[in-house]
Amino acid sequence: MKKYIKEVQIIAFCGLVTLIFLIIALEFLEWAVKFSFWDGTLGVLYLSLNIFQKLIVLWVVGIPVYLIKKTFERK
Repeated sequence: MKKYIKEVQIIAFCGLVTLIFLIIALEFLEWAVKFSFWDGTLGVLYLSLNIFQKLIVLWVVGIPVYLIKKTFERK
């Protein structure tokens, strides 16, 4: 059971790292072309989520990065 809890934590961490890079990219886009993510539909949607839903978003965003990590570990 501890193995599965550790895997879920790793996936959430991968999602957190991915979201950080996405936010940096969106901030650069906002600076470059005067585009505002937070004032748009997606920003309002993300801000309206409760903490459980934000954790699910982290987990879903982290799955591809986790799978890439697992692929590199096997090689």
